[in-house]
Amino acid sequence: MIVASAPPSQPAVALRILAVMAYPLLIVIALWLQQPQLRALSLPLLAIALVGLRPAGTTGRMVLLISLLLAAAVFALPALALWPPGVICLAVAAWFAQSLQAHRRPVIERFALVMVEEDGGEIPPDSVAWMRGWTLAWAILLTILGVVALALAIANLTSLWLVWVMGTTPLMMLFTLWLEHTLRRRRFPDQEHASLGKFLLQLYQTPPKRVAR
Repeated sequence: MIVASAPPSQPAVALRILAVMAYPLLIVIALWLQQPQLRALSLPLLAIALVGLRPAGTTGRMVLLISLLLAAAVFALPALALWPPGVICLAVAAWFAQSLQAHRRPVIERFALVMVEEDGGEIPPDSVAWMRGWTLAWAILLTILGVVALALAIANLTSLWLVWVMGTTPLMMLFTLWLEHTLRRRRFPDQEHASLGKFLLQLYQTPPKRVAR
């Protein structure tokens, strides 16, 4: 089932993007100043990136509150501030994996369904197995990315963590998106395919709630 959701306003989206960008920047500043306690401010930034500055729902407000409580813990254990990217990757990997159960729709198929409905089309039946396979591929990739990020965070290897989280991880994810897009065009030449730029823009604009179930 697809749940309709009103898109967030442009200022709200901009604020979340700024919060995401500020998170690693704060880690770098703390490393440069040799003040690891500054990392505590990064957790509220991540919470704002996820739910916004003034979330309307109870869940969003709880996320903000928990981030403030965890920020206090970071003062005692600064390495905790490096955990979220790895934990998030593993959580998303679990989401992809559980969608492969027999009674569920794979995550990639959910995204595809949203996109084709916006264009007034439908998913070709012969591409369902393809989307299931790529859902598994993403689950494996995100697990690897998450495990490495979490291991570097636990070891408090901040410099290597920054390289992995800010360099290797996004490059591997973009490469995988490009690879799937390229192979799909060759595997299904008779189907209509959006350009890679439009494909990435559609992914970015798709609210998570629309593919949650």
